[in-house]
Amino acid sequence: MVFRNPSSLTELYSAFNILKPLSELYPDFNNWYWDKVVPGIINGSDKMILAENKSGLVGISIVKDSFAEKKLRALRISDKYQRKGYGLYLIDESLKQLGSSKPVVSVAEEMINDYSRIFINRYDFDMTHVYKGLYRKDKLEYEFNGLKNLNNKSVYF
Repeated sequence: MVFRNPSSLTELYSAFNILKPLSELYPDFNNWYWDKVVPGIINGSDKMILAENKSGLVGISIVKDSFAEKKLRALRISDKYQRKGYGLYLIDESLKQLGSSKPVVSVAEEMINDYSRIFINRYDFDMTHVYKGLYRKDKLEYEFNGLKNLNNKSVYF
């Protein structure tokens, strides 16, 4: 497995296509990606990590690496590579690039069963908050390693 940063708009578009299923869980995901993440990658406040094998793109991670916050913002493995351990390699690389063993990360209720055991048992993350209605009415969002109240933030953080 090789990890690298995107080097073209074409690669950012390919990454978006892999991440796009997350738009079902996060309102306004498309605008967040193109209006917040892509400019952040260009100015250096965000990083995108592409995971590739000899067949091509396996998965994507987006991390926020600022003085104020270390955050795993998004992680997605291509459908054909899911549940084969690639996500663990991508999380490991994301933590390495962030220089943090406990970045802030939040998970939608529909995905908590996929991530909670890994986050708690493998990475020793701390579940710090459970929010109701943070992104979607009456839906839960589970936060790990958080220090501040997300209720005062917009969906564009």
